[in-house]
Amino acid sequence: MNKKFIASAITLCLLMQTLPLHAGSNWIDKLFKRQPQEVVEEEHYDIYALEVEENLAIPELSRREREVALKIQAAEAQRLAQVDGMEVELIRNNEVIHITIAASLLFAPNETTVLDSAEDILHSLLPCLQVNDYYHILLIMHSDNTGNTEYLYKLTTDRVFAIYDWLEDHGAHTDFIVPYAAAGFEPIEENNSISGRAANRRLEIYLIPAEAMFR
Repeated sequence: MNKKFIASAITLCLLMQTLPLHAGSNWIDKLFKRQPQEVVEEEHYDIYALEVEENLAIPELSRREREVALKIQAAEAQRLAQVDGMEVELIRNNEVIHITIAASLLFAPNETTVLDSAEDILHSLLPCLQVNDYYHILLIMHSDNTGNTEYLYKLTTDRVFAIYDWLEDHGAHTDFIVPYAAAGFEPIEENNSISGRAANRRLEIYLIPAEAMFR
């Protein structure tokens, strides 16, 4: 073995013995020009414990993520807008897709079984749900104010879970779907007319970009 190499190794070992452990470690780091990498843990939220407004505010997107999301969301919103029965808009600076569907297209009056005729509408959502955690999806079922609060909560609860079950039964990933029952507490029209009550009976869907979109 090369004597110069052996001498250099011995010198290095002796030098290390004269330094405190932390100093020796820093010296080695500098010798090889390696600095310890700071570990940043990504913050995860329990989306099932959050209110609608809280879920709509997260996640905050980096500049690169936002560039990706804007392109995908614009194309997806354009596709969904072609579906009969869907009202589609982009919100949160065009990062989130908001869909509104009249309850009459999904359920018979006062019923909680999904209509066969609703399948064309619901099938159009399946491409959005083929990759787990590609979207966080909020399902919010609303009613008009006809009936007592307990009845309306039960009606909207049963209906929103009927939609959830339909999606799951048709192959959708449902791990990141959050169902909400709003009863009649969030009207968009006055409930003093037939047309107003019909507008208030609706399903709202929010498609929020999630981690898998950016991988």
